[in-house]
Amino acid sequence: MNNLILDFGNTNVKIAIVNNTEQLYFSTKEILNVSVIFKLKKKYEFQNIIISSVIDIDEELENYLQSNYKVIKLSYTTPIPIRNDYKTTLTLGYDRIACAVAAHHLFPDSHCLVIQMGSCITYDFINKKGTYLGGGISPGLLMRFKTLHFYTEKLPLITYKPISFLIGDTTDNSILSGVIHGIINESNGFIKKYKNEYKELKIIVTGGDMSKFEKELSDEVVAYPNLVLFGLSLILNYNVK
Repeated sequence: MNNLILDFGNTNVKIAIVNNTEQLYFSTKEILNVSVIFKLKKKYEFQNIIISSVIDIDEELENYLQSNYKVIKLSYTTPIPIRNDYKTTLTLGYDRIACAVAAHHLFPDSHCLVIQMGSCITYDFINKKGTYLGGGISPGLLMRFKTLHFYTEKLPLITYKPISFLIGDTTDNSILSGVIHGIINESNGFIKKYKNEYKELKIIVTGGDMSKFEKELSDEVVAYPNLVLFGLSLILNYNVK
């Protein structure tokens, strides 16, 4: 059964067609309208849709979806196939819980640590019993560059580029070294701490900046680029049985 996954962010919407664990289609658009949905329907024949959104969705689009499909609009009350022991569920990001659902599905007999590298870097832990406990949140790559620029008088705003050096011989290179090695050491430090606490630990890295750092992380890390979308599909399946 094909599922349509719609993940609305602040600047764009991620669109995916997922069948079980296979992603058949993926696209990112600034604007989503009824004609896009209609074209996808003709090609992929889906009936079930899950919407994850941090913004208000266009009323015409939402009315069309609700009238023509089985739609699950993700909220903190949506049933999920794992236990959630997070104490402030109202403020728990949908991406974090979707990653936890996906991780436990992929590795049901292991503890899982998910490192999501996006606007923020999140560390999320789900135990082998299928209980999500929480994790950690720290600034992402771009946020670190922007923070150094906006909260100082003279540090420039620079953009990411791969580096092979440790010692920065210019201010730009020093920022690159500090930010990039800072993320690498932070992530590996979290991995080490979790491994010391939990045996049989699976570590999954995902997110938009994953490709910049995955080779610098522990050899045991598994890269899964679209873990959020897979998790959303699993939540949808759980609710339309």
